[in-house]
This record gives sequence, structure tokens and C-alpha cells, in this order.
Amino acid sequence: MKTLIRNTASSILLVTLVIIVIAANSTYTIHTMDELASLERRLFTTNQVINSINTLHLAVLRTESGQRGFLLADRERYLVDYEKTLDKVNNIIEQVEANAIRSDFTEQEVRLQQLVDLSKAKLSELIETVELTRQGRKDEALAIFQSDVGLALYREFENVFADIVGQEYELQQQHIDSLLKLRSDSVTNLIISSLTTGLLVISIFVLLRMNIRETIRHRRELQQHNLVLESRVKERTVELQVFAEELSRSNRELEDFAFVASHDLQEPLRKIRAFGNRISTGYGDALDERGQDFLRRMLNAAERMSMLISDLLSFSRVTTRGKDFEETDLNEIVRSVLEDLEITIEESQANIEIDTLPVMKADASQMNQLFLNLLSNALKFTKPDQPPHITLGYEAIDDNEAETLHLLPGLSWFKLTLQDNGIGFEQTFAEKIFAPFQRLHGRSEYKGTGIGLAVCRRIIERHNGTIEAFSEPGQGAKFELFLPEDGQPFTNLQQQGVISHAE
Repeated sequence: MKTLIRNTASSILLVTLVIIVIAANSTYTIHTMDELASLERRLFTTNQVINSINTLHLAVLRTESGQRGFLLADRERYLVDYEKTLDKVNNIIEQVEANAIRSDFTEQEVRLQQLVDLSKAKLSELIETVELTRQGRKDEALAIFQSDVGLALYREFENVFADIVGQEYELQQQHIDSLLKLRSDSVTNLIISSLTTGLLVISIFVLLRMNIRETIRHRRELQQHNLVLESRVKERTVELQVFAEELSRSNRELEDFAFVASHDLQEPLRKIRAFGNRISTGYGDALDERGQDFLRRMLNAAERMSMLISDLLSFSRVTTRGKDFEETDLNEIVRSVLEDLEITIEESQANIEIDTLPVMKADASQMNQLFLNLLSNALKFTKPDQPPHITLGYEAIDDNEAETLHLLPGLSWFKLTLQDNGIGFEQTFAEKIFAPFQRLHGRSEYKGTGIGLAVCRRIIERHNGTIEAFSEPGQGAKFELFLPEDGQPFTNLQQQGVISHAE
């Protein structure tokens, strides 16, 4: 048990470590990917800024070159490239402004906007001189061209351009350094992950070897226990064979006793009763009152002993003379019993209610005796001032309820409930009433030998069932019978079990 707990704890710890390592590696990988995406976005923005301002710078230079050629040579062909550049310059300026908005630095954003404003001013100055020349006002255009306004604008444009490019190259270098550091950290993390994964694999291998060794050891211990258990089973099987033989011998002796009781013991009793009746008939007048009382007591005792022997014979024959089980309709059995008790039922004005009963595998004669004994008792132990009211109810039992009641598994069970409104008895005597020759009342109150319920229990047990009694004085009695629909004789099951073990 301790080893199992230790192995379980080791497995849980190892799984926890694996989860932690995987989670840490996943978290670091996601962080690295996010950082890489951020650096790529920044490098892309930096390259876009540099490309856009270079394009703007080139556009300003090409426009100025076309303007100079046109003013100095007075030829329209110099304006071809000038006009093409002007057609594109608005898109270039929009791109620079968009990059200014995406810039991560406010100072750089201001510079880009300043560069755009200077380029617009410079282009306006160039366009003005070209248009004046086209209108024939070349002198005014040359005056503007020869002034320092355009030169000042270009110098300022160049200074701002140089600052932006320098700043962007510096940012680009920083991003490249960050990428290199990220690469170095990723390599380090990969090495650490490889080492931890290797250690985990080794740990798993070691743990598996430990578990395999423990499993082998437990298997050997289990085999040893199985050998010991098999030895004990063999010993118990031998004991069961001895008990079975003893039981068989006891049954034979019981059968012999039943034979003696039915023949040898009954014969002297018949003679005692016969000669006692002759004395009572032929010599009754010769006996005084005391002698007649002795004779009457002797005859009564002989009759009771004959009844006891007959009942004991019936009790013993439940198992020794039981018939094979066959499909038995309990409705027919109860109907036959009620016909036998018809006179008693009419005399007592009894009210009997019977549910529809099932068909079961049973010894029909013993089922007849069972219901005859139970119904006879219910009709006998009644209140003098109240007609008997007897109910026999039926209820099917499912597998879950059967398991709760600890009934034999694998059979289809049902419950019969026989209830009356008779005199009842103390619940403390609920087991005593099923013992042979146990009576709760004197012979003068109620006739009988006290073996009827003992026979009922023996019949129920032979049918693999159980019977229980519940009562209170003056509140009637209730008997609950649990029986299987598809059972086999209990003694046959026992013998089959012993034989199978012996084989």
C-alpha cells in the first residue's frame, strides 16, 4: 500500500513537472513570437519611413531639375519628367504623412510633418516659376529663381531629411540589435528546454523501470498469495467433502429415523390408543372417576405423540423427500388451498384478498403445504369478536433492490406479503416462532404441535428464499416471503458446489 502511494505521488509530481515545463516553454515561445512580431512591425515601419522620404527627396530633386532646365534652356522637353513627378508627388506626400502617423516617436512624427510642409513649399515655389514662364513672365520667374528663397527652402528640407534618416537608421539598428538578442535568448531557451525535456524523459524512464520492478514484485507476491489461497481452497474443499459426506450420512440417518417414526414408533402408539379405547369402552364402568381421568390423559398424550411424530416426519421430508422443481402456478396452488379450507373460512366468515401471483419453478406439493400452513395459522389465531381479514400481496423486485436485500444474485426475485388482523405476537418472538415445537400459547387455547412455521421456513429455504415475520400484540401479523422465479433446490446447489470444488 505504501509503495502504491509512493508510486502514485511520484507519477503526480512528474506529471506536474511536465505540465510546468510545457507551460513555461509555451509562455516563453508566445512571448518571443509577440516580441518578434513587434520588432518586425517596427522594422517595416522604419523601412517605409526611409523609403518614403527618399522617394519624396528624389521627387523634389527631379522636379527642381526639370524646372531649372526649362528656365535656362527654355525648352518644353525639360518639363516632361517635371510633370510626371508632379503627378506622383501627392501620393508620395500622403504616404509620408501616413508613416508619420504610424511612427512610435512623437519627435519623429513632428519632423516628418515638417518635411512634408517644406516639400510642399518647395514644390509651390517651383510650380510658380514654371507657370510664370509659360505665361510669358520669364523675368519675374528668373527673379524668383535667382533669389535665396528656393535655396533656403531646399537647405532646410535637406537638414530635416538628414535628421529623419539619421534617426530612422538609429532606430533600425536598435531593432536589429533587439532581434539578435532575441535570437540569442531563443537559442538559450531552446538549450534549457532540451535539457529539461531530456531530464524529464530520463525521469519518466526511471519511474517506468521502478513501476515495472514494483509490478513484477507485486505479481510475484500475488502468485505466492494465489498459491497459498489455492492450498487453502484445496484444504477447504476437502473439509467440504467431509461435511458433504457427513451431511449425506445425516440425511440417511434422518430418513431411517423417519421410517422408524412412521412405522415402528407409530405401531406401539396405535396399540396404546386401541387398548386404551377398549378399556374405556368395556371397562369404563369398573373404573372410578380418578381412573377414568388417568385413562383419558393417557389417550390424549398418545394422540399428541402421534401428531408430533407425524409433524416431525413432515419436517424431515421437506429436504429428504422433496420433488424436482417444475413450472408452478401459485394462483392454482392458493386456489386449491382455499378449497381445502372452505369450511373453516365459511365458519369464521373470513375475508381473503389475493393478488395475481406469478409462475415459478418450485415443488408444487411443498408450495401447497407452505400456503396451507400460513393461511391455517391466519385463520386460527384470530380475535374472537372480529372476523378474519387476510391479504396476500405480490410485488416484483428489481436487481438493485435485490442487492440491497442481500438476495442471491442472478435470479428474478419477487415478494409475497401475507397479512392478517389476528391476535399478533411480540416482535421479540419473531424468530422463535420458526423453531420446531415452539409455541407462544398453551394447548388449551390453540391446537397444534408448533411445527407448522418451522416447516414453512424449511420449504422457503429449500427454494432459496427467505421468510420474516412482523407483528405487535393485537395488531395482527405480517409475513414477508422473498422467492426467486427461476431457482433450483437449495440442497442441489450445495451439492453441485461441493462437487465442482472437488473436481
